[in-house]
Amino acid sequence: MLFEYNQQVRRFLRDPRMMHLDEPDITSYVNRARREVALRSQSIRRVPPIAGSVLTIEVTNPGSGYTNPSVVITPPDSPNGALPYPGGAQATAVAQQVTGMISNVSVDFGGSGYFQPVATITDPTGSGVELICHTSPISITQQFQEQYAFADFPTTEFPGVGNAFAVLDVSIIYSNYRYSLPRYPFSVYQSMIRQYPRSYYYVPTMCCTQAAGAADILFMYPVASQQYQFEVDCLCLPTDLDDDDSPEALPSPWTDAVPWLAASYCYAELQNANMAKYYQDQYDNYCHRYTAYARPGYTMNPYGRY
Repeated sequence: MLFEYNQQVRRFLRDPRMMHLDEPDITSYVNRARREVALRSQSIRRVPPIAGSVLTIEVTNPGSGYTNPSVVITPPDSPNGALPYPGGAQATAVAQQVTGMISNVSVDFGGSGYFQPVATITDPTGSGVELICHTSPISITQQFQEQYAFADFPTTEFPGVGNAFAVLDVSIIYSNYRYSLPRYPFSVYQSMIRQYPRSYYYVPTMCCTQAAGAADILFMYPVASQQYQFEVDCLCLPTDLDDDDSPEALPSPWTDAVPWLAASYCYAELQNANMAKYYQDQYDNYCHRYTAYARPGYTMNPYGRY
């Protein structure tokens, strides 16, 4: 995509030999335009994963007396219904023993759909080993933690997706039930909700955001008493394109708007205000049309019920 973007911008500039602007300059403007398009179109919308795969298994106590160890990992406890493993996939691992002690556990297949996996060792003679499973980044609360930075949401699990810049809604998974949190302005949250600063821990039931943009922070109260899965409906920025192998998270048709805005930035650098305004206007026009095309109206329920 980067080559196609830059090539189209050079066509708009009538500068195929790069006599006026270097390729790195055009690339910088293309990436800036991509961020603007993502902000305006709100087309990169993701929910960070609340379950993942088993990445590593840490040996915290090697035990003793092991001769033929076999690793047993619990089945997926939180499959998300998405392909390629809608029902989750069983993780597998192999243990190595040295002088009867478990020295290492290597993951053969990380599986899918894991929230709190547990690994154990079965062996006819050994005992005492203790293992901790570490999953790929997932969206969970931490005990006693109230604030969660947007930059820490695991949106980078999606190719080409960068930090979240806005949160539309938040849902908690608790006791096999998903419920959405009411959201309040920070001033209301500060004065009427978080009245017990240190002694009240439970499942979060309310939330707010404090600022705006990618540096924003999500607050949830009551402060979490343990790890709970929480789903954040995020609007995200794209990561920069460095070369043609970089993944593009912007979907079509919004990718068609990028060269128009990038060309406007280029003409602004060349101090050609008229052409800069022309391409800015064309960009505005295309974005307006794409919004109408890509988001047609629909009937929520033809039977008149919610």
